[in-house]
Amino acid sequence: MPTNTAITPPTATLTNTPDLPQLPELGLSELQALMTSWQQPKFRAKQVLDWRNKGVLNPDEMKNISAELREKLKTELLCEPLSLIRRECSSDGTRKYVFGLKRGRFTGKMVESVFIPEEKRGTVCISSQVGCVLDCPFCYTGTQGFEANLTPGEIVAQILAIKADLHREPVSGELHSDITHIVYMGMGEPLANEESVHRSIGLLMHEEGLNISRRRITLSTSGLVPQITRLGEVQPVNLAISLHAATDSLRDELVPINRKYPLAELRQCLNVYPLAKQRHITLEYVLLDGVNDRPEDLQALSRFVNPERERVNLIQFNPYPGSPYRGTPKDNMREFAQSLISKGIRATVRRSRGQDIMAACGQLKADTSRTEK
Repeated sequence: MPTNTAITPPTATLTNTPDLPQLPELGLSELQALMTSWQQPKFRAKQVLDWRNKGVLNPDEMKNISAELREKLKTELLCEPLSLIRRECSSDGTRKYVFGLKRGRFTGKMVESVFIPEEKRGTVCISSQVGCVLDCPFCYTGTQGFEANLTPGEIVAQILAIKADLHREPVSGELHSDITHIVYMGMGEPLANEESVHRSIGLLMHEEGLNISRRRITLSTSGLVPQITRLGEVQPVNLAISLHAATDSLRDELVPINRKYPLAELRQCLNVYPLAKQRHITLEYVLLDGVNDRPEDLQALSRFVNPERERVNLIQFNPYPGSPYRGTPKDNMREFAQSLISKGIRATVRRSRGQDIMAACGQLKADTSRTEK
C-alpha cells in the first residue's frame, strides 16, 4: 500500500511569487497569444497544453520544448500554483493531499483535496476556498474560518497534481487509478467563490482541457439561492445541496446561510434547476444523534423532498476534535433511510471513506502546524 508522504516543510518551498498568470487556467488561444508575443511558433502552445493536461506543470519536465521556452514559462507564468506539502494514505485506498499556495500574500496558506478510488471510478474531491465563509457547527472546515478564495488555476491544479501523483504511484489492488469524476465538496463554499468556480468548471469540461463530461462533475452548496440559479444558467453541472435539516428553526442553527435563504426560497430554486435526462439533485443530510434524526425531522424531510427530482444521501457524521455532536448509530441510519424509501423517496447511506486520515466528509481542515507525517 502507498505510504504517507511528507514532501517538504512549507517554509522551504513556498516562496512569495508575484501574481503571474497561472498555467492551469490558460486555454489554447491564450497560450498561442503568449507564444506569438514571445516570438515562439504557435504549435508550441499545444505542446505545453498537452503536458499540462497530463499533470506535468514543471517546464523542466516538458522534454519536447526548447530550453529557451522552458525558461520563459518559468519567468512569465506561475506554472505550479500549488506545492504538495503532504500526502496521506488511508487503509481503504483513499488519499488526502495537503497543498500550499504560492500566490502573493496568500503564500503558505493550505488547502486539502481527496482522491477516492472505487473499482469502476476515481473521484477527486476539490476545495474552492482556504477555510470557509460559512460556519456550519458540525463541519471541521468551518472552525478554520475564511482565509482566501482560490483562483481557477489553483482549483484545477489540485486535479492536475493528483493526476500526476496517480501516474507516478497508482492505487494498489483493484481500485481505479484514473480520475473519472470531480466533486466540489472539499474546503469552502463553492458558490461563494462563484467566478473562479465557474471558470474552473469550464476549464475542466473544455475539449482542449481535461475534457470531463458535465455529467461527471458535481457541485455541493449550502444553499446560496441566487448563485444556484446562475449556476443552472451558466454551468448546469450535477447539483448537491447540504441540507441537514428540513425546518427553518433547525437549519438556521446547523446551516446558518438558511437565515438569509430560508427553505421556501431554496425549494422554489431547486424546482427549476435544469436537470439532464435521468439526472437528479442530491440532498445531503448528515445524521446527528438526537439533533436531526428524530421522527419529526423525518417527517419534515419527507415533506421537503421532491421525489421526482431529488434523492437523499444520508451521511455518517465524522467526528473531529472538540465537536459537540455525535453521529446517529448505523442501525438507526438504515432505519431512517428505509422510512424515506417507504414514502417513495430515493435514499442511500453514504459509505464513509478516509476517516482514519481525517479525509471523510466534514473533516477537512488545513493544519499548518503539521508539515510532517
